[in-house]
Amino acid sequence: MAVDNSQPRYEFRIWGNRLSSLRDRIAATATPSAPLESAAHDSAETYILSAASDTANVKIRAGLLDIKLMVEQQGRLERWRPALKAPFPIDSRTIVEEVFPDLKVAPPHIERPSYTHGEFIRDLVRPHHELTAVDVIKRRSKFEFDQCKAEFAEVEIAGGASSETLEFESEDPAAVLRAIAKFGLTAYPNISYVRHLKLMIGMIPRTTINAAH
Repeated sequence: MAVDNSQPRYEFRIWGNRLSSLRDRIAATATPSAPLESAAHDSAETYILSAASDTANVKIRAGLLDIKLMVEQQGRLERWRPALKAPFPIDSRTIVEEVFPDLKVAPPHIERPSYTHGEFIRDLVRPHHELTAVDVIKRRSKFEFDQCKAEFAEVEIAGGASSETLEFESEDPAAVLRAIAKFGLTAYPNISYVRHLKLMIGMIPRTTINAAH
């Protein structure tokens, strides 16, 4: 198991189909967060969505199981804490003691000492009646300004549904609020990846976290 020791960050995320003009405005005023990072980069990811919770962002990217947990809402912002970043194969103890409790569902019967990426999805996720695996393609651009990070992404899920998203995040909530005001986003609701992907696939959660307004 590899615990991610990154600091929790306050996040504000919006969704739409015509956000590229906002991306261009940010690009004109911000700096790339790393060399060439402002150029769009594609990534293939699998999100594990739970009908029992909206507070666990669980995804597989670049051979890693990556988990963030929402620990609080502060006004319009959500604070997310990195909880786990582990390479496959993942040992069964981590799956039973960390992954399924974060998803707030009971773990299934475990038959192996560890699971590869394919085995984890096939044997533990897809048969579970409260979990859904969603394959996602993202094209992302990242920027930094005023103690705040910004990310724009074009998101497409298996089956063809697509959307655009723009996110601001920082350890300092005031920096995120300044960014929201600077780019005129005060009328937008804050909607996490977890909740929006559920909307895109028509998944009805058993419990729902209300969007901040």
